[in-house]
Amino acid sequence: MDLNKLSTADKVIGATSLVFLVSLFLPWWGIDLGAGFGTASNSGWDYFLTGILPFLLVVVMLVQIIVDKFTTTPLPQIPLTWGQVHLIAGIAVAVLVVLRLLVPASEGSGAFEVDLDRQYGMFVAALAAIGVGVGGFLKSKEPEEAYTGGPSAYPGTQPPPPPPGGASF
Repeated sequence: MDLNKLSTADKVIGATSLVFLVSLFLPWWGIDLGAGFGTASNSGWDYFLTGILPFLLVVVMLVQIIVDKFTTTPLPQIPLTWGQVHLIAGIAVAVLVVLRLLVPASEGSGAFEVDLDRQYGMFVAALAAIGVGVGGFLKSKEPEEAYTGGPSAYPGTQPPPPPPGGASF
């Protein structure tokens, strides 16, 4: 695996994705139960919309980079550029995790509802998510030739000619 194939954006996305994965196992929200009872906490895996969904978006970003840089498999043709996909996914990851940081969390209901405190894992996750967003932004600024999806994935090949008679579908 030649890491020299990776752009700066790819490296930023890869490094911050690894930090984000680790942060999912750290405590995000918790409470000190006091006097010998210890603590209770929730990790990133306890939150689907702001923990697991951003993780899945990060996985999509990483898989696209790996397929593009380290295989000869052509990427599917999509209506957006892959840089735009990375930008949208990176911003979505950053926004979802930062919202989890900003919006207070609670457990229980009614008279037994308890407000939870932010734990260090939440801050690590937010910084990593912002890093993924920055990586997505950097990826969107790369020239389009950097993406090898579709027929141009193989040097020397040309896209298919237009249909006869000028008709388009």
